[in-house]
Amino acid sequence: MDYMENINRFEALLTSVNRPGMDKLLAFIQKSDFYTAPASTKYHLSCNGGLLQHSLNVFDALESVLGPIEAPKPGERIRYYKVAWNNVAAIEQDSVIIVSLLHDICKTYFYAKSTRNVKNEQTGKWEKAPYYTVDDKMPLGHGAKSAMIIKQYIDLTTPEMYAIWWHMGYTDVTDPTTAATLSEAITRYPLILALHTADMMAARFMESETENKAEFRRTNGSAAFYASDYADMPTLPDEPPIFEEATPLC
Repeated sequence: MDYMENINRFEALLTSVNRPGMDKLLAFIQKSDFYTAPASTKYHLSCNGGLLQHSLNVFDALESVLGPIEAPKPGERIRYYKVAWNNVAAIEQDSVIIVSLLHDICKTYFYAKSTRNVKNEQTGKWEKAPYYTVDDKMPLGHGAKSAMIIKQYIDLTTPEMYAIWWHMGYTDVTDPTTAATLSEAITRYPLILALHTADMMAARFMESETENKAEFRRTNGSAAFYASDYADMPTLPDEPPIFEEATPLC
């Protein structure tokens, strides 16, 4: 697998969604640092291209959570979220693609590269080593920020909006009132929990600090990659765009 294959798969999935404005959203992504940004500063896929890989991993994980595509009516593409073998939600495939691939679009224009002194254990000398740090150029939060960026370009269904907004689950909750709100939201829109579960599956089971774990380095068309292959990827513009053609947030 290579860097361009990751991009090709990501763009093929997004462009398969027939929703007005998707071309403009994709243009924003292509001009941003989304394809070269890490997924985190140190916890998982802290490497060039990590955010892109993580997004594809979440898509794969979410598909496994929801099961195969079914077509209850001609032209429909539905996945069913099951609990104890009972359906708790019917989720359109377009929604699966949108929420998984775009849930962390908030991490565009979010990271910066810096250096620090690290001791070389072989030579005993101190050397400068690169690392990622946070330099958030659009400080609007996390899930909420992702939803706001997306809605500049395309409409989101109500379940999509809730899933992206709350995709951090209870890990992003610090007070009982917010926890109660999230609990009510999950009950109404189970896609929230499905996406959060897939996000955790990707970060905890599929990914190491700098690449996918060996058992998740697939070679059949998904987007596994090796971080060392992309050490010299070009640096994209680090200034966020001005949304001159923004649609109202509602």
